[in-house]
Amino acid sequence: MSRSMPTFHAIVSGGGLVGACVALGLADRGHSVAVIEPTQRTQSKQPSHDDRTLVLNAASLNILEKLDLLNDNLVRVPIHQIIINRLGGFGHLALRANDYRQWIEDDTDPQSPYFGQVVVARELGAAMLRRLAEHPNIKEFCPQALTHFEDLAHGVVIELSNGEKIRGDVLVGADGTQSLIRKQLGLVTEHHDYQQSAMVFNAAVSAPQPNTAFERFTPSGPLAILPQSDGRVGVVWIDTHEAIDRLMDLEDADLTSWLGERFGSKLGHFDQPSTRARYPLIKQHSPQTVLGRVALVGNAANTVHPVSAQGFNLGLRDAAGLIDALAHASWPRNGLTDVSEALLHYQASRLPDQKATCRYTDTLARAFAHPSSLVRLLGGFGLASHAASPTLRRRLVRAAMGFREPVSSLAQRTDHRQSNARTKADHV
Repeated sequence: MSRSMPTFHAIVSGGGLVGACVALGLADRGHSVAVIEPTQRTQSKQPSHDDRTLVLNAASLNILEKLDLLNDNLVRVPIHQIIINRLGGFGHLALRANDYRQWIEDDTDPQSPYFGQVVVARELGAAMLRRLAEHPNIKEFCPQALTHFEDLAHGVVIELSNGEKIRGDVLVGADGTQSLIRKQLGLVTEHHDYQQSAMVFNAAVSAPQPNTAFERFTPSGPLAILPQSDGRVGVVWIDTHEAIDRLMDLEDADLTSWLGERFGSKLGHFDQPSTRARYPLIKQHSPQTVLGRVALVGNAANTVHPVSAQGFNLGLRDAAGLIDALAHASWPRNGLTDVSEALLHYQASRLPDQKATCRYTDTLARAFAHPSSLVRLLGGFGLASHAASPTLRRRLVRAAMGFREPVSSLAQRTDHRQSNARTKADHV
C-alpha cells in the first residue's frame, strides 16, 4: 500500500440526504470522513434535492437538530392533524395531535403538540451541503464515483472513477436503491415491484387547511397532500406507470384539474404546480446490511413504499444507529474485530425496526390497491377499527413518531429546542 494514499476513519459512498447525515454525525465526533458523490455539488443538480415534501417525525427532528441542520432559515410546518380516508368506500380516520398530548408532548412542543414537521427536500439538502462544505473533518470527492473496493486486513481500499485510491477503516454504503456496494458484497434482498410510480410536486390551493396532512387511498394507489408554507401543499401522487406517464405530460391546468377530481374539494382549487418528478416504486429489504468493515444505510439497505412517509425517517434512524454503534467501539484503527463488532451491533439493533417498517408500508400499499374488492374492504375495516380503538390509535401514533426500541442517542429528546424556527413555522 502506498504511504501517500489518503486515509480516513470512514468513507461514505453517496452524499445524498442520508449519507450526508452519517458523514456529519461521525465528523462531529472527531472522525475524519471522506464523502464520495458522483453528482456535481450544485444543489440544483442533486437528485434527492427536489420539490419532494419530507415528513419528519419526532425522532427524525431530534436527529437533525443534533446534527445542527434545523436552523432558522429552514421552514418547517408542523402537522397537527392527519386525515386518512378511502375513495369510494368506508373507512375514515382522523388523528389530532392534541388528543395524544400525554403520549407525544415529551417529544414535541408541549404548547402545540404535533405528529411531525414538513420540510421541502431541496431546502434541507441546501443546509446539508453548507455543513458538509464547511466541516473541517470532511473531504468531498465530487464528482467522483466508487468503482471498486477491497475489504482488507488493514482497512477498506476504494478505487474512484478517476483512478485515485483512498483508504478507510469503515465503508458506508449510502448509494441508494441500486447500490453498487450492496451488489459487490453479494448481499441478498427481498424484492417486490409494485408496478407503480410516484409523481411528486407542490401546488397552491385556494382553501388551505393549515397543519393538516391528508392521505387518500384509491384502488390505483394512495394520494398524499401535505401542508407547506404560503398556502401551498406538497403532492405525492401514486398510480400505475402508464397513468403517471400521462400525468407527467399534461399541461399544468389539466394536471391540477385531474388532481382536484381525485382529491375532492376539501382544499378548494389547485393551481400553480411546480416541476414534477417521478420515481418507480419497489420494496427492497436487506436482511443483512453488514459484511466485514462495510455497512449499508438508507435506501441501499431498505427501500420502502412512500405510503405513510416512512422511507426517509427510516434512513435517518439507520444513520443515527450507525453513528451510535461506531461511537461506542474501540475505534479508529484498533483492529478489524472492534470495528466488525460495532457494525454487527448496528445491524442487529436496526433489523427489527427495518423489518417492521417494511412490513407496515408494504401491507398498506398492497391492501388498498389490491384488485380484490374483498381485500380493499378489509382495508376499510382496518381503518375503521383504528378509528374506534384508542389503544390501536396510540400504538399507530407512537410507531409513526419513530421511537421503536432501541432508540439511538441522536433520536432521543433534547432539553433545548430551537424554538425560533418552530414558532415561525407555527404561524405559517
